Order: sequence, then C-alpha cells, then structure tokens
Amino acid sequence: MNLVIHKYGGTSLGDPTKIARAAERIAAADESVVAVVSAMGRTTDTMLDLARNLTDTPHERELDLLLSTGEQAAAAALAMALHERGVPARSFSARDGGIITDGVHGCARIVNVDPVRIRECLQNGLVPVVTGFQGIAADSGELTTLDRGGSDTTAVALAAALRAEACEIFTDVEGVFTADPRHVADARKLDHLSYEDMAELAACGATVLAHSSVEYASTHRVPLHVRSSTTETAGTWVTCFRSAAPLDGERFTAVGVAHRTGQLGCRLDGVAPTALTAIAAALADPMAPVDMLDHQSADTACSLRFIVNATDRDQIDGVLAGLYAAKAFTGRHWSGPMARVSLVGRGFRTHHPQVRLLLDTLKTHGVTVRDVTVHARRISITCAEHDVLHAVTHLHRIFLGSGAHPRKGHRPAEPHAPASRPQRAEAKGLRNEGSLAGRDRNA
Repeated sequence: MNLVIHKYGGTSLGDPTKIARAAERIAAADESVVAVVSAMGRTTDTMLDLARNLTDTPHERELDLLLSTGEQAAAAALAMALHERGVPARSFSARDGGIITDGVHGCARIVNVDPVRIRECLQNGLVPVVTGFQGIAADSGELTTLDRGGSDTTAVALAAALRAEACEIFTDVEGVFTADPRHVADARKLDHLSYEDMAELAACGATVLAHSSVEYASTHRVPLHVRSSTTETAGTWVTCFRSAAPLDGERFTAVGVAHRTGQLGCRLDGVAPTALTAIAAALADPMAPVDMLDHQSADTACSLRFIVNATDRDQIDGVLAGLYAAKAFTGRHWSGPMARVSLVGRGFRTHHPQVRLLLDTLKTHGVTVRDVTVHARRISITCAEHDVLHAVTHLHRIFLGSGAHPRKGHRPAEPHAPASRPQRAEAKGLRNEGSLAGRDRNA
C-alpha cells in the first residue's frame, strides 16, 4: 500500500474554504493518506490568551486540555469535509491514534507510536485524520501537548511508525527559503536540504519546520516535503541527501540566514568552577531553551553568559534563584532585548576569512555586533532588535545573493525531483536506510 502523511498547518485550515481545499487535495491523491492537523488559524493563541486572562499561572494539566481542543475541532471539521466529498474518513484523538509521550505538560516528547486503530482505518478504506501537537503520557495516561510546532513532529512520528513513503508538510509558503521571503526580496526557495542543515536553520529561528520534527525525521529517515497548500508545485525536500562532492574541512558553504527576535542576554558572575556542571544541568530545560555564549575562567571563579527568549525570563530567574542560594554564583545581570542572526551552512571555523567578511559587512552597514559565536554549522551574532532585518538582508546578499558563488571546484547539491510516484519510491528507499536502528530507539 502506497501511503503518504499529509500535515496541514493552522494557516492551511484557517476557514471553511481552506478546509475544503485540503479535503479536495486528499480526495484527489493517488495514494492512501493519513492527515495530521494543527488547530485552525490562531486558535491556539486565542486559547493561550484566554488562560492568561484568567490566571498568571495556568495549571499545566488544564492548560494542555484547553489547548488540545483546537486540534480536535480541526480534525473533526476536515473529516466532515471529506465525507461531504464522498471520501470516508474518521477523526482520531491522540489517545485513539496511539501517540505516547514522556508526560511533560506543555513540552512533551513523543516516545512511542502504536497506531493500531489507524492501520485498521486504512485497511477499511477510510482516511484517518489525526490531531497533531498532543499525545498521551506513558505513565499517567494524561493528555499532554508538545512544544509549539508539535504537529509537524506528530506527522513525522506517524510516518515513521506506518512506514509511509513521505511526510508532506502543507503550509502557506512554497518551501524552505534561504531567508524569510517576507523580509528578504531575493530569498530563494531551496529544492533540497539535508536533515542537518534544516535542523540548524530551525534551531536558529526558521519557523517553517519544528526543530523536533527534523530531528525525528533524521533519526527515522523520513523524507519531508515542505510545500504550499494552495498550489501543486514541488516544494523543498528534506532528506539524508549526500552531496555529489563530499565536503572537506576547508570548504565554506552557506545555506541560509535565520533570525530570532525577543532575546535577552544574561551574565552570571563569580561562578564557582565546581558549579559549572550544576548550572548547565539546571538550565537544560526544554521548556525554556538556553543558548550558551561563552564563559571566561579565572583561578577561583568565572563568568558565564547565555541567551534566552524574553518570555522565559521569569522561569530562568526561578532556576537561578536556587543556584544563587546554593552559592553557585555571586551575581547576575540581564541585558536586552536583542536579536540573534545566524548564517547557517557548513565548514565554518573561528579564523576563517569569511567570518571577518561577515563582521566587516555588518560594520559597514551600521550594525553593531554585540557577540559572535562560531560553530561548525553556523555563525551567530547578536545585535539590537531594530538592526535585525538590516543584518539579515546584507548577510544574505553577500553570502547567498546572486553575486555569491561556491568556491571553485564545488558541485552544488542537485535539486530533488518533483513529488511524483517514482520519485516518492526513491525517497522511501532513503527513509528505509538505517530505519531499524531508529525504530529500536522508539520501541
């Protein structure tokens, strides 16, 4: 049985017309389809606003139950639209769909998928429509929600469990671009990306795919196809693509520019060397991700700097209060708000001449860089929020614009072919490579 997972985001289900369009796409598909849905439009934000208007500290369990209603409504609505078109369908909750999580309210991770009822539905010729963004805790049986963008992860997890040919992510953009096309006029759609490059872009602020979904897809070798919900054109394929010319340690290759706003910097002073591990462990909370910058050591103490989302400051302050009481550090200082801009690619090194080019470009165009960090797959800088789009535009023009070319001898990645049946079969072969090892981890 040829099977493809369709995931429809909130913007693709924002009104009855869009829901009907999604139903027509499913009805016209040549293969069997399992649909995974996000809440319609801005339903999740509306529910969050409701909770915040009622209390400053929403109860975690009740908040998850409240937020989950958006996906349940979307699943039922899409199933109705399919029935109207003569396509038998059945909506599934996370419990019915066998989506099992680790039980962390508000930021759960999928630990297993047991889609027995979904398989039965497919065998009986029905289209399963599954709620994304949620699952059932393995130990307590309570409903839990995933992190924002978790519907992507639900779709990928089902694709892995059902051994689907591909997971198609339908959204309001045509694919993954070299920068946000809303802000950078010459941003280009990428025909193909590796899991590693897409994961780095997602971690640095590209919102077209949730970072957890890319990690899951990489582990289970699930081919992802990010495409528009309003056209039939091919989008961006994300797979375990291997370049025709293997990259060596000297080659500098830029893939895209991503950015985040609403960031705050924090500096801890007087950090006891013996407390570094304890601090890192305490800050390793997926609910409030921390991006470490650096630490400066002395004989008896050091300073430690990191960046967090401004919305997470209260939570981080709560963690730091306990560490301060335990004398892990002597003082903390917050700065910001600020933005972070990242040039993502491969072959980056601290002393590479391209790092100097990046910094000189920003200085020439009046962008003051506060911090710079260099990793193998990205160079990140922090700057004032009002400079962020300026920085993104100029870095894109220098490293990814029409005048930017690969180094001599580099063969660029060949684009993935459009999503026809033969090409999906090839993608299925890519997914199966190494999939048993990934499945063992999920058992």
